Amino acid sequence: MDTKVAPKDVKIEYTIVMSYSFSNEWLAKPRTERRAFEEQHLFPILMKYSDRLKRRSYDADAFQTNTSDFMIIETDDLDAYYFMIEELRDSKMLAKGYARIDNFMIGINNEYKLAAVS
Repeated sequence: MDTKVAPKDVKIEYTIVMSYSFSNEWLAKPRTERRAFEEQHLFPILMKYSDRLKRRSYDADAFQTNTSDFMIIETDDLDAYYFMIEELRDSKMLAKGYARIDNFMIGINNEYKLAAVS
């Protein structure tokens, strides 16, 4: 069996697309209340991993109906990504049902180049 292993000096950069939606209850709250809640319960989790995860958030609800927002995360540290997701799932934002994670998609940019060096 031909098994390829990337050289130890090659860092694999993963790109994750996480789609999520907010509840009507959340959207009915005043923006100032939502912002204060995010600052207390969500932003500390995101900032904790900001040295290892590059994140960009996008609003999508005006363009399709399956999800309201999505985030693109880039990292070479899947452990940090995993633990951030676990903390998000335990957060009051998700536990109270204000938001839900709809889907994850993960890929490797230019994987064919990595295969060529192994």
